[in-house]
Parts: sequence; C-alpha cells; structure tokens
Amino acid sequence: MHEIITLQLGQLSNYAATHFWNTQESYFTYSDQDESLVNHNVHWRPGVALDGTETFLPRTVIYDLKGGFGSLRKINALYDASQDSAPTQLWDGSPHVHNQPQIDQSAYQRSLDQGTPAPTLTTSDVRYWSDFSRVFYHPKSLNQLYDYELNSSIMPFDKWSLGRELFDTLDKEHDIVDRDFRPFVEEADQMQGLQIVTTIDDAWGGFATEYVEKLRDEYGKAAIWVWGLQSPMPAARIDQKRLQMSNTARTVKDLSENASMLVPMALPQTGLSPNICIDRQSPWHTTAVLATAIETAGLATRLHAVTGVGLKTTLADLASGLNLRGKQTISRLQMSIRGLPSDSAVDLPTFETTHEGGGTDDTILDTNFFDMLRVNPAASRGRNRTGHVPHFFGHSTTTRGLPLPVDNADSPMPRPRAALVETSTQRFHTAKRFPILDSFPRILVEESGRTPFEDLAVKTSLSTDTSVSTAMRAMRTTVAWTIDLEDREDISNELADLEEAYREGWSSGSDDGDD
Repeated sequence: MHEIITLQLGQLSNYAATHFWNTQESYFTYSDQDESLVNHNVHWRPGVALDGTETFLPRTVIYDLKGGFGSLRKINALYDASQDSAPTQLWDGSPHVHNQPQIDQSAYQRSLDQGTPAPTLTTSDVRYWSDFSRVFYHPKSLNQLYDYELNSSIMPFDKWSLGRELFDTLDKEHDIVDRDFRPFVEEADQMQGLQIVTTIDDAWGGFATEYVEKLRDEYGKAAIWVWGLQSPMPAARIDQKRLQMSNTARTVKDLSENASMLVPMALPQTGLSPNICIDRQSPWHTTAVLATAIETAGLATRLHAVTGVGLKTTLADLASGLNLRGKQTISRLQMSIRGLPSDSAVDLPTFETTHEGGGTDDTILDTNFFDMLRVNPAASRGRNRTGHVPHFFGHSTTTRGLPLPVDNADSPMPRPRAALVETSTQRFHTAKRFPILDSFPRILVEESGRTPFEDLAVKTSLSTDTSVSTAMRAMRTTVAWTIDLEDREDISNELADLEEAYREGWSSGSDDGDD
C-alpha cells in the first residue's frame, strides 16, 4: 500500500505536523459516490477500538518534552480501558499517588468531543499543539520525554549535544527505535519510506541525527525524507544566534549523510506572499505556513495515479529525481499561494508572473524557505546574493487547485540518474485545493467584502540548485569557528563536500559559484 511512517520531534515540529494531520483528516470521504483523490492508506493505519469499531489513525511516532502534550492524554476515547484499580496482590502497602496539575482542554477540543460547533480559534486559545488537533492518535504514537521540561529556563533543551546525549541515554535503556518505531513498520504491507519533521537549530537536531542514523542502519534501503524546520524567530542575542547556527551546521552535516533528502525550512524574515499576515510569536500561525508548503510539496506521494493503479510518485522517486549526482541530498523549497472564496464567480487567479534576471514561474515563487543562516534577505525571492537565478539540477513542482496547460500535465517518471541531462524536472498537478479548516489560523488577507477563504490554490517548488552551494560555503566560513576544535575540521570538510556537490559541472570559474 506504499505506506509512509512519520516521525515528529519536538514542539515546533508537532505544531506543523498537527496542521498536516488535520489536513489529511479533511480528505476522508463518507459517500460511495465521492471518491477521494488521496490514498488514505499511505498515512493512516486501520485498527479496532475497544468497543469493536473500526478506526483510522495516523501512522506516526511523536516525541515531545515534559508538558509538551498539553491536555492530550496517551489513552483517549478510542482506547480508554478504564482500569482504575490495580491488582491488590501485587502491593500490600498504602499507595501514594503524585499527580501533576492537569491541563484543561481548550474550548475547541471540548467542542469536538461534544459534537458542537467549534469556536473561532485565536492565538490566545492555542497554548499547545494539541489544542487545535482534530485527530485521535494511537497510544503507541505518543512518547513524552521526562528528562527535560518544555520551555525550561533552568535546563533548556537548546544544544545539539544535549539532544544527541538524550537519544543515546534512552536508546541504551530501551532501544527506542525498536520499541517505538518498529511496530509501525511491521504492520505496513509495502512501506515506501519515512517522513521526519524536526527542528534543526536546537537540541532536537542532535536527537534527530542519532535517530536517523539508527533508522538508516535498520532500514538501509528505505527513503528517509526530512523536513528540517528552523525557529520562526531568529535569536536576538549574539551568543544564542551563534548557538543556533552551530546547531544547524552540525545537524545539516549529519542528516545529509543519512537522509535521502533534507529540506531546510526557515520562515522568511521578509518577503512572505503578499496575502499572508502572521503573528511571528505564534507557532500556530508560523507553522501553518510551513505546513501548507510541506503538505503540498509531498502531496503526489499520496495521490492516486491517473491510471487508478498505484500513486503519482513515491518518496524514493521524488528524491532520486532531485539527487542527480548521488550527493545532492539537500533541497530548496519555495511556495506561492492564491486564494479565492469558493462561492466567488471571478476568474481564477494564476501563478503567472514576470521575473527579471532569467527567472521563470517554476524557478521563482513568492516565498523561499531556504535561508539556513537567517542572514540573506535575497532568499525571499529565490535569488542568490548576486541577484541571479541559481542553476537547477533536479526540480519538482506541484500545482494544486488551478488548471494547467496540456503540455504542463504530470510528467512521466523521473529520468534515470545516469542520463546526460542538465536538469531533471518532475511536474505534478491536482485539482484538489488546500482546505482552510476551522483549526487553521486566519492568516490570509482577504479583499474587502469577500467571504473568508475556504480553500487555496498552491504551487510549490523543490529544487537542488547552486544556491545550496552558496549556503554551504557561507555556513562553513561563518559557523566553523563557533564549533569545538575537536569537531571543526570534520564538519568543515563535510560542508565543503556538500558545497562542491552543487557546483560540479556548473561553474563559470568565479569565486562565487552563484551562476
């Protein structure tokens, strides 16, 4: 069934993944006449609840720190065994129970449980990612790590080394990949790959690198696709900024070695799509933008093929179409959105734009998420520091919700890596628009007098291009001196190799490598 198993690491990642799962849940259809374009078996696992009813729950493994789950309980309405009394023969003494203060459900969650109309969510209503979640999770999916507490100022979970040490400690005690992840792999019929959502500029980056290395050892041939999120608000203090850059460099270096594809995602400091207005202090807001891009860029891996047999593509095919030289395991992600009230009779907006400097509609979109060092204003428009459009090696575009010209329909399978081509292009299209749910923040600017957006047309672009070489060089020269001398040479050499992988065969002889 070409299943994808998801791994979610940390608070920000769980915010983004919650938007993702809410969107997946909205694709379910409940009429024989209304067949879904999405193959639900890719991301959802069938099961049976305690009362015997059939369930569909996410194929995901979730980790967060103590207090990070909010009001979400490991045992929910579908799997509540209600075993209140323990066997008396196991203990003769009087029990002493220490309960943590229980976090109250949000009004939104209560409305879902009661089946009443949901209230309009605001930033003050969303305290945790569970406050706007629309789905149930299997108890096996939820893993709270008690070694660190969410948002602790006494013992913050902010250094790459802390994440690595935490994983190693837990793995020695429990073999957590075998305990937490393997059960989901074993129940899959034909797993197409693993999808990982993690932050890369804090301690979760260290946790992720160890986890991915273990997954690669266990499942050597599996496609491992990583969405590497960065803090929406760059650190203000110099020491914190240096720490974030050091964390990012270490994580990128290690993940690029073991992941099939790493997609770094930083919310642009300027240059968001003109119709997006967000509160950057709200992870609910910021991850809504990131999740829209994630959900659209990977949509083809869960869409039924036009023939009705199989999927439009798989994670492995998507990665191989981008990684033409075997070492191009980092992709740049861009996105444009166009909104239209569903009941409006105006003409459909398009993504057609004119760009200076040689850019086309496929190569330059409104929002560019690739800015690992958070210092490049030009990243907002997909250009390098010289203002030139980068050269593309592998390129994949997904367009949803708008008609396409006949010659721009879904492309065939990616060309073989050995083919002598300058650029390998994959194009995917679907009429399925991105749904705006009641759990999604109202971050879209609407024209006066129009009804709120109910769905969106979205276009995404994934590319391996020469801007990655520029970023690797900048990271190597900017960050290397902030790293311990013991690791500096190794990390610097690995970043230099990545820089070269995106320059080979496409260099004008300039020092910049930005042609």
